[in-house]
Amino acid sequence: MQDASGGPQWVQILIAVVAVLGGGGGLAALVTVLLQRRKFKADAADVLTDTALTLVEPLKARVSELETEVSSARKKASAANSELERIRDQLRDVVRLMVRMREVILADPTASPELREMVQSVPVQNGRGLG
Repeated sequence: MQDASGGPQWVQILIAVVAVLGGGGGLAALVTVLLQRRKFKADAADVLTDTALTLVEPLKARVSELETEVSSARKKASAANSELERIRDQLRDVVRLMVRMREVILADPTASPELREMVQSVPVQNGRGLG
């Protein structure tokens, strides 16, 4: 776009800006500010990166500690579950033995009446064990 003097409008704007900034010295100052702005952004990014790394290292160490603790806890839980299953199996065996002994005592006509009464007083649930 051109104005009445015949030159492009952007040239006139550029000349006006240079004049306002005080000629070449003002333009140099503007360029310096723009370059320092980029450097400031780069410095700020470096500070943020360093801060993030400073915070991440202790967190990595803590995560590693927690992973070790979780692994240990899982091993202990697994061992406890195995022990619990072993005890349940033993309990089933004992209950089966007691049920079988009850059946033998009740089937034996020579068993004392007191023993028969005691064995009969313990209920058996669905034939699975003692109540």
